[in-house]
Amino acid sequence: MLTWNDSIEKVPGVGPKRREFLRSQDLNTVGDLLLRAPLRFIDRRGAKPLRDLMQPQKGEVTAVGRIESVGEKGFGRKRRFIVYISDGTGYVMGVWFKGWHYLVPKMTPGAAVCFQGKLSFFDGPQLVHPKITFIEEDADLEIQEGLIPVYPSGVEWQKHGLARTHWHNLIKIIIRNWDGSGPYIPDEVRIKEKLPSLTEAIRGLHIPESEDEFNRCIEAIKFSELFHHQLLMIALRRRRRFGQGILLHGDGEIYNRLLKVLPFELTSDQRRILDEIQHDFSSGRSMHRLLQGEVGAGKTVIAFAAAAVAASNGHQIAIMVPTELLARQHYARALEWCEPAGMKTVLLTAGRDPNEQRRALYEASTGHASLIIGTHALFQERVDIPRLALAVIDEQQRFGVRQRARLIGKGLRPHVLLMTATPIPRTLALTVYGDLDISFLPPLPGKTRQVRTRTVNDSKRDEVFEWMRRKLRAGARGYMIFPVIDDGQAGLEAAEARFKPYQQIDFKGIPMALAHGRLPVEQRLKALDDFRAGRVRLLAATAVVEVGVDVPEANLMIIENAERFGLSQLHQLRGRIGRTGKSAVCVLMTPELPSEPGFERLKLLEECDDGLKLAEEDLKLRGGGDPIGARQSGVVRFRMADLASDWALLKRTNHAAELLFEKYPELAPFPELRAKLRQDYKVRPRTLLAG
Repeated sequence: MLTWNDSIEKVPGVGPKRREFLRSQDLNTVGDLLLRAPLRFIDRRGAKPLRDLMQPQKGEVTAVGRIESVGEKGFGRKRRFIVYISDGTGYVMGVWFKGWHYLVPKMTPGAAVCFQGKLSFFDGPQLVHPKITFIEEDADLEIQEGLIPVYPSGVEWQKHGLARTHWHNLIKIIIRNWDGSGPYIPDEVRIKEKLPSLTEAIRGLHIPESEDEFNRCIEAIKFSELFHHQLLMIALRRRRRFGQGILLHGDGEIYNRLLKVLPFELTSDQRRILDEIQHDFSSGRSMHRLLQGEVGAGKTVIAFAAAAVAASNGHQIAIMVPTELLARQHYARALEWCEPAGMKTVLLTAGRDPNEQRRALYEASTGHASLIIGTHALFQERVDIPRLALAVIDEQQRFGVRQRARLIGKGLRPHVLLMTATPIPRTLALTVYGDLDISFLPPLPGKTRQVRTRTVNDSKRDEVFEWMRRKLRAGARGYMIFPVIDDGQAGLEAAEARFKPYQQIDFKGIPMALAHGRLPVEQRLKALDDFRAGRVRLLAATAVVEVGVDVPEANLMIIENAERFGLSQLHQLRGRIGRTGKSAVCVLMTPELPSEPGFERLKLLEECDDGLKLAEEDLKLRGGGDPIGARQSGVVRFRMADLASDWALLKRTNHAAELLFEKYPELAPFPELRAKLRQDYKVRPRTLLAG
């Protein structure tokens, strides 16, 4: 019999070439193969020949045939793409009104296809925007019955003898020879949640008797992997809460002096979050808190106030930021607010004068400096912060978890405050940040932005530039944002390549400057200073201006190749304008046509100014990152669960995991579950997000 963890070498019918291919697809064990679920099913139960679809039908119908002809019809908004299929007894049309350009090369006459959807009638029987399955030549779908699984496939799968039909046969062989073992939900939880057993779930995943059974089994397997993840997050959070940290008492003299130095009163929300932080400081355990607030909400002053508490107790504080511009901005604020309160502050960045750098390293290592502000330079080995009690990481998503861990490792269980202006979707709050406490900081009272956003095809470039020239000549200031620095990628507007033509032709006579990450720091700073002072009217830049740039008078922005940015990043970029409450305009330039998906995605920014909703949409499109390990790509590490759409299921698993831990704090009755959690933690890096 096959076990869940057996290598694919033991599977009948998997030879060396197939084995090598499957491993390249991250399919290494029997369990991996069993969890490769069908995308959907073609319902051939009671399937009818196409001649019978000339009459109205209830529910969805399945139409199988060969493509007879394809073409476009109509004009303007009524333009549509039509595909006629026939099985020799009758015909049906597939009709698309938008997003059909990618289908044109695939819809070749003679190809066998299956359309599924609601049947309607207009010039004959038609399915509008049907689900499509291209049928392999050997599938012989015309004679198959019941629910036929549609697995992910492609040329490479077919080349290795693993076309959809062959794959389904292989899975049936594995199920027959599998002993039913594998990581799953404890029976106590499974029965309460009314979920099938693992054997039933796997069988229903591949060989269901109905779509309801398939959906029920998918839900069970998703529940299982989310449940295991939530158990691990809760275990890590509990371990941290019972671990010893640096005890920091009260407000302290430096803290009280800082409040007097500040040129404004803290808001009630800022005071609330400071109370949460001070509660963590005085608890005797290490704080691990994430502070999320939009640009301009006042996160920096909270970081300084928390630093003042640590300094009052005789300890040091490190604030790490992703860019030199932001580091210098924080440093300037600290010299204005923190030093008069009694916190000696130094700056550590790669672009500083070597003598100043050596002096800063010395003052940090001797403890003479209380507050150390810097970029990636902070986690280098030569940086020594002997009395580190608080590590603040601003715009934390721009650092890898190993980088964060290297800074935190400079102290003995220091308190950690992560800060971000990027809204956190609810699912990520329970998964990626599940072992952290989270504080949400609302915008400052009266700070409202009025930014109108417009999505424009590149064909309208001349009109957009004429509008921009008119505004700039009338005294306005604006940004021109580029996706890349150099002209290395075909079809992308590059900052270096376009700056001279824009300066000498398109925006001739309008003072311009350039800022990107590869320019010398002093040159970047001069460009920003000139822009801030009004000596420059148009700043051409990359996303380097996304954080740490505050020019309240700037109210115009054009973003080139906007389709190359995420929605959250575009929202952050447009946050650079409209900061005084005056009307501002952001134009998203794209080569995408209005009928294409990329254009429609950008249109969301026209309708929505809610960063959280945009972050949720970004999550659907880009994935949620590795929930535990040190990878920071957009690849979600769950096999079945989808962080973008399984919020309700995630809440259920979180509740079930909390209840199980309350009843069995050590999970003693579940040795297999304990072993699974140990393995999950062991195979991933021991980083900040993993406790």
